Amino acid sequence: MSISSTFIHIKELLNNDQLSNIKNLLATAPYDDGKNTATDSAREVKSNLQVNMQSQQYGMIQQILLGALNQSETFRNALYPKNIYPFLISKYTAGNEYGWHVDNPLMGNMMRTDVAMTIFLNDPEEYEGGELELETPSGTLLYKLKKGDAICYPCMYLHRVKQLTSGERHVAVTWIQSLVKGNEERGILYDMQQVLNTLKKSASNSREQLVLQQSHSNLLRKWSE
Repeated sequence: MSISSTFIHIKELLNNDQLSNIKNLLATAPYDDGKNTATDSAREVKSNLQVNMQSQQYGMIQQILLGALNQSETFRNALYPKNIYPFLISKYTAGNEYGWHVDNPLMGNMMRTDVAMTIFLNDPEEYEGGELELETPSGTLLYKLKKGDAICYPCMYLHRVKQLTSGERHVAVTWIQSLVKGNEERGILYDMQQVLNTLKKSASNSREQLVLQQSHSNLLRKWSE
């Protein structure tokens, strides 16, 4: 299993119409200090703004984002979502950053956080700095993706958003409780599902495909909760 099985890059999660609607909503949205949603030591290193979660704009953006997740086959096959935490819609301007921190293991009504997700809402050329940086056993990973793309990664890693030196960075962040708790187990299932998808294109209902589908189903039954 490769690291790409647990760090999932979803390309074009949001289409151009969805991105345009979100941009228009952000233009009139009220913002709060991002520290309000941070806890413990994370509060001390967080410097950004977040759309007020009681505002009409927030509700409309949330609806667009959840609709996109519901339509994403990659999201379903890679994460097996059980619960999705309400999105934080964040804006970073020059000088803003979010220093090294680890996500809370439990959020909201004791929801376990298995996977974090960042959706990029504007073009990377619109700002300098602002990379999402993660410390992993394989080394440091940096993400600064195209608008509409998303990165999903296990919540177990230290990470930060590097300081912006110019422009604005707009992202939506959420956390997912998965039906499959273990990162390795989710990665194995995702690898198997990708092979199944390839087999379906080349050999409909072949013996090999059916056996692999059986194994995938049995492992999902064994590992899900």
